[in-house]
Amino acid sequence: MAPLFFPAFLAPSNSNSANAIFTRVRPGGEACQRANPCKRTHGTLVRSHIDSEAQELAYPGSQYSSPMLPLRVRIPCKAVQIDGSTVIDQPDLLPVPSDSEERKWNSAHIAGYWVAISFGTQYQIASTAVVAGLSPGAAIGAVFLGNFLISLACAATGWIGATYGINFPVLARASFGVYGNTIPVLARAVSGVAWFGLNTYQGGQCLQAMLGAIFPSFKHFKNHLPASAHVTSSELLCFFIFYIIQLPLLYVHITKLRHFFTFKFIIMPIFGITLFGWAVGRAHGFGPLFSQKTNTHGSPIALIFLSGVSSAIAGETTMALNVSDFTRYAKSPRVVVCATILSMSIFLTLAAILGVVVTSAVQVIYGISTWNPLQVGELWDSRAAQFFAAFCWALSAIGSNVAANSTAVGNDLAILFPRYYICALVALATCPWIIQNSANSFTGGYTIFLAPLCGIMLADYYILQRKHLHLPALYHCESFSRYWFTYGVNWRAVLAFILALVPNLPGFAAKINTGIDIPVGAKYIFALVWPVGIFVGGVCYLLLSACGRKEKQNLKTLQGDDVTCGS
Repeated sequence: MAPLFFPAFLAPSNSNSANAIFTRVRPGGEACQRANPCKRTHGTLVRSHIDSEAQELAYPGSQYSSPMLPLRVRIPCKAVQIDGSTVIDQPDLLPVPSDSEERKWNSAHIAGYWVAISFGTQYQIASTAVVAGLSPGAAIGAVFLGNFLISLACAATGWIGATYGINFPVLARASFGVYGNTIPVLARAVSGVAWFGLNTYQGGQCLQAMLGAIFPSFKHFKNHLPASAHVTSSELLCFFIFYIIQLPLLYVHITKLRHFFTFKFIIMPIFGITLFGWAVGRAHGFGPLFSQKTNTHGSPIALIFLSGVSSAIAGETTMALNVSDFTRYAKSPRVVVCATILSMSIFLTLAAILGVVVTSAVQVIYGISTWNPLQVGELWDSRAAQFFAAFCWALSAIGSNVAANSTAVGNDLAILFPRYYICALVALATCPWIIQNSANSFTGGYTIFLAPLCGIMLADYYILQRKHLHLPALYHCESFSRYWFTYGVNWRAVLAFILALVPNLPGFAAKINTGIDIPVGAKYIFALVWPVGIFVGGVCYLLLSACGRKEKQNLKTLQGDDVTCGS
């Protein structure tokens, strides 16, 4: 029996064909009845515990109340038929058919998506590497290598989403089990919530710069908060204003967001070219910009370079897990792979080059070393230039929040809070201004948890299952399901995840507490936290799957009158 209120977005899958036949099932139809009491009528699905052996799927109007737990969770549902099996789950968790009208994302939309979520991040990563002591050429090389490596993982995950039309919570069921996918889902959700708060705080800083450009007196807004708050009154005010401004975009469905990404794909290159022209012109050519030598102030150059590579990767590790949330709306898997690798390797590296050029130009022109683009704008005399620069950076923050954070967390926690924007609500409690101003923030090392998950999922699909998923089983959470494993959890994936954390734990501890002294070897390992995590996680999972005892998997073919419930 499945645990009561256990997230239903944790179920298994495997399909004989990427082009499975999907048929809408009439609400209340006969196909929605079965012996394992599962009834469906018009309205909203309600999950309630009946007894130790059965569940009932009731709807509004039902007077039933559980004697054990009277609380009822109302969840919108929809039924579709996949390869002769009727599947019931939330609309956002059901697969998108290959011939669906929602499959409208082309190469331009995919490219716009990557630019939307990563332009600002890649700009800052490269410029930070220059400030850390790398030469401009070395910094660009580190970012390019990192972007290329992570693009391969994103393309691999995106291919699965485009092939089967499933999102990340459903895909995770295949490797972690019907209920075991709680681990990758919550790990991704924690990251999304934290970064939503950080991006909102940075967007608030952009708004503060815009208001300061329009109303110079706003720069002297009186502060009523103590220094221990790590935020000023004006920053806090702008944070909440920006927070409210971006909320309407959270109502936009994923299929409609492609228009926003296209808009940003047009605006940001124009802004980038303008900023690039200013930097080169004021610095009198490329010569002064790229004449800077590598000076890491005593730290090993290789370690700083590898840290730059990992920093470029870290900004996209979350998307390597859940990019299928978007690619399932792509016209074809080939579009996803080509657009992803090209965009991340070329376009995002161009954003990094922009960061390097501007940072180097500021050093030449003003004699100041800063990676913060808003601080660069404050050096300009033109208030109009300050405003439009801050506006573009604010647009970048909104794009990252909508595409990479709120939408992803919404998919992850859809079964628990289907009608609430949990990411936006929880993000307020993270106090992002404290994280932003903390030198030992955990966000920089959170890759340690995401890399093994990605390695396990890719190893499972491409090697263990040989690129073969059974779609109906992804939505069936009974003991005869292909992905039931041990009580709904694949302990091999869980153990592989834990083992993959071990090599990077010393480096992660030093990241959290800078007072900890660790061996140089551990520093080099943590500088490669993502490649190490994804490799160790994948290898451990394959070895455990090959050597461990395999549970009996009942590959029973579900008949058309069976109902599978994502619960």
